[in-house]
Amino acid sequence: MPCVKPDFFYKVLLHSAALWGGAIYAHAAPPQPSTSLYGPLGLLTIPSARMDHAGTLRAGVSTLDPYVHSWLSVQLADPLSITLRQSAEVSNIDEDANRLYPGVDFKLRLLKESAYRPEIAIGVKSAFGHKRMAGEYIATSKRYKDFDFTAGLGWGRLGSATHFKNPLKSLSSHFGGNRNLDGEMPSGPENWFTGGDIGLFGGIEYFTPLKGLSLKADYGADRFKAEQAAFDYNAPAPWAVGLNYQPTPWIDLGLGMQGTDKLLARLSLQGNVKNWPDQDRKYTANDESPFRPYRTGLALPAEMELKAIGENIMLYDAQTDYKTASATLTLENNRSSPRQLARAFKHMANHAGPSIERLEITPVHLGLRGPKITLLRADLENALGRSAGSAEEIWSDIEIIPSAENPLHKHRQPLEYGYGLRDYSLTLDTQASLSEEDSGTLYRTTLIAGAQAPELFGLIDNFVSFRLNLADNLDRLTDIRPRSALPVRSDVDRFARRTIALDTAFNAFTHSFRSDLHMSLMGGYLEEMYAGAGGEILYRPYQARWAIGAESFLALKRNPESTLNLGLTGDHLISGHVQGWYDLPHWDLTVNAKAGRYLAEDLGASLTLQKRFQSGAILEAYSTVTDQSDFDLFGGTTHADHGIRLALPLGGIKYIPRNARAEFTLAPFGRDIGQKLENPLPLYELTEGFSARHLSQYWDEITP
Repeated sequence: MPCVKPDFFYKVLLHSAALWGGAIYAHAAPPQPSTSLYGPLGLLTIPSARMDHAGTLRAGVSTLDPYVHSWLSVQLADPLSITLRQSAEVSNIDEDANRLYPGVDFKLRLLKESAYRPEIAIGVKSAFGHKRMAGEYIATSKRYKDFDFTAGLGWGRLGSATHFKNPLKSLSSHFGGNRNLDGEMPSGPENWFTGGDIGLFGGIEYFTPLKGLSLKADYGADRFKAEQAAFDYNAPAPWAVGLNYQPTPWIDLGLGMQGTDKLLARLSLQGNVKNWPDQDRKYTANDESPFRPYRTGLALPAEMELKAIGENIMLYDAQTDYKTASATLTLENNRSSPRQLARAFKHMANHAGPSIERLEITPVHLGLRGPKITLLRADLENALGRSAGSAEEIWSDIEIIPSAENPLHKHRQPLEYGYGLRDYSLTLDTQASLSEEDSGTLYRTTLIAGAQAPELFGLIDNFVSFRLNLADNLDRLTDIRPRSALPVRSDVDRFARRTIALDTAFNAFTHSFRSDLHMSLMGGYLEEMYAGAGGEILYRPYQARWAIGAESFLALKRNPESTLNLGLTGDHLISGHVQGWYDLPHWDLTVNAKAGRYLAEDLGASLTLQKRFQSGAILEAYSTVTDQSDFDLFGGTTHADHGIRLALPLGGIKYIPRNARAEFTLAPFGRDIGQKLENPLPLYELTEGFSARHLSQYWDEITP
């Protein structure tokens, strides 16, 4: 049986600290629930129905013989929590781990607590992952003064006490079938809430007068049957008592005992992404020319453009027609559209003459065109010139008109910074994995520097970026795992060996047939591991919550042994997907579903949940399932790939360039199934600045 060195424990702590560092802890608040042994909010060994606020990240480690658990938990929406967990079979952190049991857990709130009803949630432990830790539950929680009571029913591992017959088998014989509580084949939806019997669990938490200190006690239904069957394990009593201490809002410490002979301990770090510094915080209106409180004698479209360009605002095609002044505005990356519109409208109003009453801007980005945005000049003058109006008053009179125009002409980009380059970007990219059964925790940190090169004929955009590999431990990836003859991403360790490599270098043509119908074509080195050519089409109606599209690429595998990874291996295939998006209004989430052919010639589908924050931070979780499988060393297979991503803009931090960002990904390394070519110019992201959601979310920035 292979062993994994215990440094995975310390690496998890380091990555937890890094991930926590990407969020600002919340202000002082009433006593908050804390994590359980396995990561989700709960008592000591049992889950509760409690939820964090949307955007909360929690990372931590815990131990109870014979396991050490490490996890990252994200609250994607107020009623939905997702946890990536790694459970290592060790009795203390000084020993090697004999086996690793990764899993993906989730909890969904069904009913929010009120004065007369409890909070109710369902959850799945190892929804996807190893069966050793798999279990499902329904939990209820009710607060009374300083006490928080929890009770629930458990299935699988969480119901191995077999207190009752499974009531769900009355709905279908599927739920009443025999269930294996261990085994090398992964747990999946076919196992959820199955088994002949279930267990009852419950507990209480008391929030003491001492700030940050609470006492916990619970009774669980986990009888450690898999451990007793696998080796000589002395299972503890089902009850546990302990305490939780929160010295500051961003750290939780837990200590307790299960039965009379098993100690448990837990450390978790937490913060909320919504408190991250605004990416535009360094911008102030004092840095620019003021809004003119009076009207000039003449309308001067050329002066509108000239003054705007002086502040690096690419405003062009300005013209006046009776009562309306119109222009086209090139939007920049990493700055909200309303803030850019405000700067452009200011210059239009300052030089619009005495009779212009309507100001109209058509936003564009690359070759893509959004709807026409028209507002009343008087509203802008009241808000910016006289401080007598508001963003809400401007919004009430605004007109947003989808355009059927499809002009194919040269588009203009922001000013060049030197050598013909512009839109410099800097990305600190960190990936870690808690999902490896054979190599423990893996990580890789890289720095990606990119820029946009001069266009060809004013129609074709050119992009280039280089990747600097800073640190990794991917040499462990193949210590035990055999190499694939036709790798998709299982050769990531070879790409990580090169200190500096070309990341991307490609040409792209983007065009909007209408303001709601967009397309792109591109070719070159499209991502770190693949070159190729392909394109995408997107239909995104302005007022709709949904969008649909499709993409397809000829993917050419890059050779990691060649100079700057420029060579090709000769492996190639056609990959493509149809996809759709939908904004969930009550959860403030975007759902992206896609289906098609992946890079291992496997067919399948992906589901992504994405949360956007006012600061520009993005948090998402994804899951991919295909018809092919990756094998592990213990005879198991998996058809799925899952992960969590966090993107944080760094432009709001002093001394850091505005186009800098940090990206954190928690996902398996070296998977070949369920992998798609990373589209370097996703149309849904490029058109986000045109969307009704974006404009309404940031509209208050129309008035500094």
